[in-house]
Amino acid sequence: MVEIDTVARIIRETAAAEILPRWRNLGTGDVVAKTGPNDIVTVADRAAEESLSARLKDLIAGSEVVGEEGVHADESVFGHFTSDVPVWVIDPIDGTSAFAKGDPDFAVMVALVRGEELLAGWILAPVSGEIHMAEHGAGVWHDREGKKLRLQPPDIPSERSGLVGLLGRRAMTDARRALISSRAGEFAALRDVSCAGIDYPRLLSGEAHFAVYNKSEPWDHLPGLMMVREQGFVFSKHDGSRYRPGDNTGGLVVAPNDEVARAIRELLLD
Repeated sequence: MVEIDTVARIIRETAAAEILPRWRNLGTGDVVAKTGPNDIVTVADRAAEESLSARLKDLIAGSEVVGEEGVHADESVFGHFTSDVPVWVIDPIDGTSAFAKGDPDFAVMVALVRGEELLAGWILAPVSGEIHMAEHGAGVWHDREGKKLRLQPPDIPSERSGLVGLLGRRAMTDARRALISSRAGEFAALRDVSCAGIDYPRLLSGEAHFAVYNKSEPWDHLPGLMMVREQGFVFSKHDGSRYRPGDNTGGLVVAPNDEVARAIRELLLD
């Protein structure tokens, strides 16, 4: 296993070299569409993933990389999840649309997994310099301006009416939207998800208490799932079945406990 602070340093250095100099400074041709106008990639995404991939692989001999941009180029790299070698999962810029617009709400996300075991995770907000990191069995740490603190599990309201949820509504059907609107009063609030690199720290801080996503790409979720699991959260696919690294079907429910997860499925996903 690697030192989580070593990986945090590499992520910070990569953001400083490849991402922040291009933030609010993208030129013509630096942003291109991948699968459509709402799915874009920038020169910063590609440069950051290339740098992170090389440096992280050097930390663990024989390790492999599954990165968002690498998968877009060659989906066969998903096969690393079924091997028994350590795998670095990289989202070089989570929230690329925000980055391209000059907004600060984007993050760099990295996870380390082996098979179905989550080993460690890191989420850096490059603009603020705030980083969250976690190691299996060692808890979650928060570092900003050199002040590293271990996070305690957030307080979770005992009543459902006190819970704040984050929902991915973009791909919802009209029928689903109507169902959620009719049952929103069961909770304190149901807010829209941002990007995963922003949402998971909101769960860790207690600003929100659960999240429902319609997509579950590993680079979006494995870093954050590593962290919230260390804080006692549970996660599963929409139907309650187990979510595994590399599984990008069936959506994702992240909840503070099994009781809340059941309520989410019964009220919002029926």
